[in-house]
Amino acid sequence: MKVTIITIGGKFESDWNTALVIPSFEKDFPVQSELLSEELDMLIQSIVDREVFLGKEGEVFFIPIQDAKYAGVILLGLGSKEKLSEEKLRRAGGNIINCVHTNRISRIVFDWSKLCTSYISPIVEGLILSSFSYENFKTELDASKTNKVNIGTVVFLTHPDENIGRVIEETNDTVAICESVNMCRNLVCTPANDLTPGALAEFARTMCDKVEIKSRILTRAEMEEEGLNAIIAVGRGSSREPCMIIVEYKHPDYTGDLIALIGKGVTFDTGGICLKPRDNLHEMKYDMAGAGAVLGVLYALGKLKPKMSVIGVIPAVENAPGNNALLPGDIIRTYSGKTVEVLDTDAEGRLILADAISYAYKKYSPHTIIDVATLTGGCITALGHFCAGIMGNDEQLVRSLIRIGEKTGERLWELPLWDDYEKLIKSEVADIANLGPAREAQTIVGGIFLKNFIEGNTKWAHIDIAGTAWGVDHISYWSKKYPTGFGVRLLTNWLVSNC
Repeated sequence: MKVTIITIGGKFESDWNTALVIPSFEKDFPVQSELLSEELDMLIQSIVDREVFLGKEGEVFFIPIQDAKYAGVILLGLGSKEKLSEEKLRRAGGNIINCVHTNRISRIVFDWSKLCTSYISPIVEGLILSSFSYENFKTELDASKTNKVNIGTVVFLTHPDENIGRVIEETNDTVAICESVNMCRNLVCTPANDLTPGALAEFARTMCDKVEIKSRILTRAEMEEEGLNAIIAVGRGSSREPCMIIVEYKHPDYTGDLIALIGKGVTFDTGGICLKPRDNLHEMKYDMAGAGAVLGVLYALGKLKPKMSVIGVIPAVENAPGNNALLPGDIIRTYSGKTVEVLDTDAEGRLILADAISYAYKKYSPHTIIDVATLTGGCITALGHFCAGIMGNDEQLVRSLIRIGEKTGERLWELPLWDDYEKLIKSEVADIANLGPAREAQTIVGGIFLKNFIEGNTKWAHIDIAGTAWGVDHISYWSKKYPTGFGVRLLTNWLVSNC
């Protein structure tokens, strides 16, 4: 999708595949635009007078016209001017897409001359994110049934007094980040027979080459030599060997602290010997959504080139039952040296993250570690599909992530990590157990477990995206049938805002 910013009066291409979009606030009439002919202006006013269009939030009204320049006009309701927010604009962008697809529009032109240019980026986000689809394995695409036409060009016409250079730069950054989100979503959609741990590693290598950042892949043999026993143990039951992916972004002029992002990369999670029930088991190809988010962030950084140093560490495994699989009751000596009693082979994500966190700390000494994982079903029980859970050892870090999440629409809710919870993972035969009592503080137990592997004065936050990585159906720019790419915009914006 190409996004162009020009001032009112500037030249732009339009034809009968083009729709003119006029944003309107609720009860803020008459609708005005310099691009409307007198006849069309009167038609729109008659629609407003009859209260067919009221400018309410989420309202989209298409008016087909007989004009060689436009296929029609889209009236876009933004709701109350006083309650306008970036998230409402993002959802407004998502609402337009259904209308555009239905009316087979391939180019849209926004009259943005009466709105602040800072509102352009969230609209662009909504447009790009809601345009996502995954059809890689379809042998026939029936356009007549889907009524879907891809938007090739989006034009925003702004007031001449605006700093167009700044607006263009901000918009280009937004496009780059959203393309990284959709890259992540495409990766997460890929079935496990195609996206094995090795294939995920090869994807990461190719991605890094595109944006000229470093990558390194640790094979199973190299992990055995390093002592990454927890990752190896989880992947032991599968014929597809585990690996660890390391992606490093560093601006040549930056000499400050390093930040590590850790992403859970379980390419398919059967539960191992503690086999999951079959209902919705196909969704377990999404259990590498944390890894996808980390790769999406590093890809975005490679495009944006901010002054910072960030490393992504992704333990990639397939958790499957097999004649050599990890067993309940096994004890693992992790990379940190701590021992873990395995009470449930389906609590595997925290095992591989533990090794990855310890590896990042010992090899790279990061100032801050943030891990992202579809870790616990309990997070969906607690928070539904409306926000992710966050825990951490530094209040300022957690608060800053929550604040950015409000801005990007990727909301976070903090859960406690009080020392009292430590008793829930006490083991009689090892340092800690990988599971707590049934149905008790499941998400917090996952966080408490990981906290045991944070060393020194490292600032750390754990984000459980089990409820937000997919299954979200209340937001117009996310579709329930696709993963969301949750975390890419959140972490990229957080990093850029702190550089």
